[in-house]
Amino acid sequence: MPQISPPAFNTTPTVLALIALNVGVHVVRLLLPEHWALMMTTLGAFSPPWFLATATGAQSDYVIPLLLSPLTYAFLHGDLLHLAINMAFLLAFGTAVERRLGRNKFLGLYVVCALFAAGASVALFYGTQEQTFMVGASGAISGLFGAVLRLTMRRVYAAVAIFIVLNLIMGYTGLPSMGEVRAIAWEAHIGGFLAGFILMPLFDRAARQLTRGSS
Repeated sequence: MPQISPPAFNTTPTVLALIALNVGVHVVRLLLPEHWALMMTTLGAFSPPWFLATATGAQSDYVIPLLLSPLTYAFLHGDLLHLAINMAFLLAFGTAVERRLGRNKFLGLYVVCALFAAGASVALFYGTQEQTFMVGASGAISGLFGAVLRLTMRRVYAAVAIFIVLNLIMGYTGLPSMGEVRAIAWEAHIGGFLAGFILMPLFDRAARQLTRGSS
């Protein structure tokens, strides 16, 4: 009998699709002329003051992309290293969560975590008035990490505390930054993580009910 080779990555379809989408967006940005690439990054990134000004009608330029930025930022990355690290963690955590929830619930949780990560950045802006431009899938992926912890660990609250403390340390010890832009969106990590950790039982319960209803 012919032997069937195992897949190169033992993962799930939606995780692969998300990785392909992130890589594709990055490749397109690299191939665009410089001014178009800058426009794509600027309008696609999430900036709390720009988003709030657009949402409240205080400014009327580029309304659609800025209103979509709480989601589009999660598909943009600063450089290849940033992209590679995030995709590796997406592969690790996303595979486990999609196998548990199924495609639709997994994708829903991923999007919700990305939105909560952006919301955490808005909350920090209200407290600090710091201008930020946030890109990267790490907020949503932190949510997947929180979901995995909820499923697999017994002493989970210790892990939650460690994750939050580590991100607070990164936020307040002056880690390397690029000019006035912080290198790590620690508040987005915490916001996405808590969303995944807290909401995972709701998505898991819905997934199980759906499975029972179709059996």
